[in-house]
Amino acid sequence: MFKQRIVRNCVFWVSLLVFLTGGGAMAHADNFPSKPIKIYFGYKAGGSAHTSLQAMARALETILDTPIVLIEKSGAGATIAGGHVAHAKPDGYTLGLIKSTTITTAPHELELSYSPADDLTHLFAYAGPPSAFTVKADAQWKTWQEFIAYAKAAPGQVSWTATAVTGTQFLLMQYIGKLEGIDWHGVPAKGGSEAMKLVLGGQVAGYASSGSHVSHINSGSARALLDFGTKSSLPGTPTIEEVGYKGLAIKGEPYIIVAPKGLPKEISEKLITAMLKATQAPEYMNVIKKLNMQPMNLYGEDLEKTLSEGSGLVNMLLASAKK
Repeated sequence: MFKQRIVRNCVFWVSLLVFLTGGGAMAHADNFPSKPIKIYFGYKAGGSAHTSLQAMARALETILDTPIVLIEKSGAGATIAGGHVAHAKPDGYTLGLIKSTTITTAPHELELSYSPADDLTHLFAYAGPPSAFTVKADAQWKTWQEFIAYAKAAPGQVSWTATAVTGTQFLLMQYIGKLEGIDWHGVPAKGGSEAMKLVLGGQVAGYASSGSHVSHINSGSARALLDFGTKSSLPGTPTIEEVGYKGLAIKGEPYIIVAPKGLPKEISEKLITAMLKATQAPEYMNVIKKLNMQPMNLYGEDLEKTLSEGSGLVNMLLASAKK
């Protein structure tokens, strides 16, 4: 009897150990999701990030058969939303929407209680907004070359705007100024809406934008002289490399759905699979096309490679700005 009790106790403790070290996680993954999933998004409601996320969430609700609750925590380059996720339980029920720049540039500008690179699970980058230098529709410059020639001929008199002084677009414009020997001024804007007001109001010559110019181009109030990406997102607009700035293209700054660090592999894989399916939903595809976003659908090593390349470009531009 005594030996039998010992055997039964051993079986109990071994079973408990298996549960705690993996068996329980697998069972949890099999039942996931069993309640609503929250997604904190770091941008203003109604903007392109929110609109694209809504389309993704509607598709995910059908695929995962569970409600998706979107919660706005905008500001500080989406680091506030990221913070809510970083400090949450890694069970798959708390996710966030940030942008690659939350990882690559925001830590250079802000003091954070967590690391967006190390304290988040980077699940899935679904699409990125186009990035371009935008001017008023009736601006005197018809091409990027004309704008550069004008700026060279008017040292100290030309200004442009971009959001965040450590943002990729702001740093790129500073770097191009050095390359071209141009004395021009960057005016930081608090957001895309404020930046476009400065352009349309004539306070600055143009806006090095990361997406908020699209609606103004579609309405006819603005047009693009240069696309900062590897491929032009706008017909007739040359890319940054096509006009001669080799190695400076922004290889996508996608919106990324993230989870807390330590998310079980089985849950991570289930979420990524669902997100891949969501990108094939007709409604989602129509929204992304309407927003003129570049579909990316990156995860795993491919996503981390894109983030590493983005960090490399930002670090190079920051080093140049300090010289």
